[in-house]
Amino acid sequence: MMDRRLGTLRAAPFLALALLLAPPLSAAAPGVSADAVVFGENEGIYGPGKGPRRVVNGGPQAAPGAGGSAGGVGGRQLKLISLDDGYEPQRAAANAKRFAAENDVLALIGGTGTPTTKRAAPVLRNAGIPLVGVLSGADFLRDARRYPNLVHLRASYAQEVRALVDHIVHDHGKKRFGIIYQDDAFGRSILKSYREALAGYNLRVLAKASFSRNTHAVHAGLFVLQKADLDVLMIGGTGAASAEIINLANDLGYDYIMTILSIGQSKNLRRKLDAMGSKIMMSDVLPDANDTNRKIVRSYQRAMRARAQEKRNGSVPPAFNQLSLEGYILGRFVIAVLERTGKEVTRERFLQQALASGPMLIDDWAVEFKPGTNFGSKYVRMTESPELQRTHERRRRP
Repeated sequence: MMDRRLGTLRAAPFLALALLLAPPLSAAAPGVSADAVVFGENEGIYGPGKGPRRVVNGGPQAAPGAGGSAGGVGGRQLKLISLDDGYEPQRAAANAKRFAAENDVLALIGGTGTPTTKRAAPVLRNAGIPLVGVLSGADFLRDARRYPNLVHLRASYAQEVRALVDHIVHDHGKKRFGIIYQDDAFGRSILKSYREALAGYNLRVLAKASFSRNTHAVHAGLFVLQKADLDVLMIGGTGAASAEIINLANDLGYDYIMTILSIGQSKNLRRKLDAMGSKIMMSDVLPDANDTNRKIVRSYQRAMRARAQEKRNGSVPPAFNQLSLEGYILGRFVIAVLERTGKEVTRERFLQQALASGPMLIDDWAVEFKPGTNFGSKYVRMTESPELQRTHERRRRP
């Protein structure tokens, strides 16, 4: 079922901050009228993909006065049309065709998923509709000649995988690698990057298994891997599947180092790490949402607290996490692009300014697009579970 939602930015959090900060806009562009500016979102509102969206969208909505009380942008309210793709490629493509046919949005923002974006991106490209900040690190989406309308704000899966492999080989001395991955464009993109990263050390994937998208049926795949005597298991799945794989591996007594990319994490999984006693290594593409040494994090936390005060009179403290921080940064980025675009806003000018070369600083977070590219960040950091840290310390002792 297609879900169509149209509301002001009180219900469109990615761009909430723009109500106060973005410049006056021209009515020449699609999605811009005398009293509104409309953006689109193609997202898993219901079904397996809904969790990331709900958390991500919590970030920018926290901005003080972001509900439209300031009169919108140049007298126009910012609105969002959200269509539900259910994390299914066919529905994502149908939604993209609807946006192209109706021609009623300036750009699309956010969204989650490699398989869904793979089907939607060509439709949006052919219609000249920008897509900013999709939650995917697939390399093929970072081909600026193929997808000149895409604007990426996070590091690629290849960069995350390479950082994980480098860290495990250099710091943990492991050489026997396997993978279990989601059997679609997302999982196969990770598998390709994994093989390339290992080849740099003259290593190879010793065992692999896959599972279907939108299921938790991972048991058979783990049994296949059991005979390979692995040191490391790369998990190429979403948060729910990753948690299922880790739980089952623990139950079966497997002693792998298990690695998870940023896209496969969830707040529930992070909370479980201490209790699990598993050897987990995670890559992240943003600073820690609780690292108040970073100015961007302090701004994000202030905004989240203000939003919580507005929504619940401060009775429920906000939860700080990577996904809502990513949503906050996306909102801040779009604001900055609108400011640089000026009064005459068209899709072409919006995209040109989004991909403009030279660094853009959002507090102390830098986004920079090199000429001819469509990705603005290569930042990757590692996080190890307490059990893996303890194992590493024991290994280093004489």
